Amino acid sequence: MQAQAAAANKTSRHNRGTALLILGALLVILGLVGLFSLQGKAVRFDSAYDSHGDLSAYYFSKPTEGQGYSFLQNLWFGAVRYRLWIVVAGIILAAVFVALNKQLLYSQKVAPYVFVAPFIFTFLVFFAYPLISTVMMSFQSIKGSGTEWIGFKNYQDLFQNKTFYTAVGNSVTYMLLTCAILIPVPMLLAYLAEMKIAKTGKFFKTVAFMPVLCSVVVAGIIFRMMFSELDGALMNQVRGIFGLEPITWLKGAGTSMFAMVLLCFWRWTGMNMLYYMAGLKSIPNELYEAADIDGANGVQKFTRICLPLLKPTTIYVLTISIYAGLAMFTESYMIFGGNNSPKNYGLTIVGYLYRYGFEKVDKFGFASAVGLVLLLGAMIITVAQLFITGTIGRKEE
Repeated sequence: MQAQAAAANKTSRHNRGTALLILGALLVILGLVGLFSLQGKAVRFDSAYDSHGDLSAYYFSKPTEGQGYSFLQNLWFGAVRYRLWIVVAGIILAAVFVALNKQLLYSQKVAPYVFVAPFIFTFLVFFAYPLISTVMMSFQSIKGSGTEWIGFKNYQDLFQNKTFYTAVGNSVTYMLLTCAILIPVPMLLAYLAEMKIAKTGKFFKTVAFMPVLCSVVVAGIIFRMMFSELDGALMNQVRGIFGLEPITWLKGAGTSMFAMVLLCFWRWTGMNMLYYMAGLKSIPNELYEAADIDGANGVQKFTRICLPLLKPTTIYVLTISIYAGLAMFTESYMIFGGNNSPKNYGLTIVGYLYRYGFEKVDKFGFASAVGLVLLLGAMIITVAQLFITGTIGRKEE
């Protein structure tokens, strides 16, 4: 009888604990839904609620004269206003549940979910929610007075804008040039640095990696001075050595792109070298020894051993280079001293998004459409190169 009573008490305590967990989860969800539903207007909503102002700009329609909001509507307003405390209360209830069921901390079934929970929470808050909000805003006209659903008008205006195609062309050209340079050159330099005959290999690695530590803002300012149109600018002095006249580097299409690509090459060669050196470390020395026995020279070792076995590293470097090329903005902004380069020679897709999202008024919905087009384009290019390289979509024999 005592054993049955103890089991019944344990089951009852467990049920109470489960109720606390469910209630805590509902409170956390309620608080987060209230926060996300404000779409970045939390401060203005709180101010309007505290001053008993008009809340129809955030939820529901404005009540007619002589009438007020219903009980449920007022309850929702209060939940949204005190959303932070609701989330805290939910977390406290979840902590109480854990305290009542300490054995869960040692359960092999629960442990995986506990470790995965921070990632899921971070993914939902910092990726899924912004993505969903961006999709919604791309179909809206967002102004200071409120929002209005306008359907596909932002996309229609986007694809009819010639400046957009200029930005796309600049970004794609920049991406192709940087990928063509920042894959073979760092691979070759990493191979040379890892060779035993390279006595100054450690010094070379240090010097090559130092630009990575430099701030992109500082690097952009330095390159702006290097490519200045003054006669005393570094690049014009280099032209003077060969008897050439000074030119306005940042006012030409080809020379502007050359300046941006050179900055990228100077800054990221060391990082890509680091990736390739890590890949070279994974290649067994027995393969090089066998090649020595067969009389292979350095070029044959590089082409027959290194290139095939460095394919996973190359695919990774290519993937991040595609993303970095399409997402480039700060380098162009610093080289040209702003987002308005001559004839838009330095305008990128992200710069185009920045122009309409932050530099102009009432264009945030249009900028959201630009961001989604950029995301979709980057995904298509990345997936295509993964199919071409055989990373996905190809069955192993």
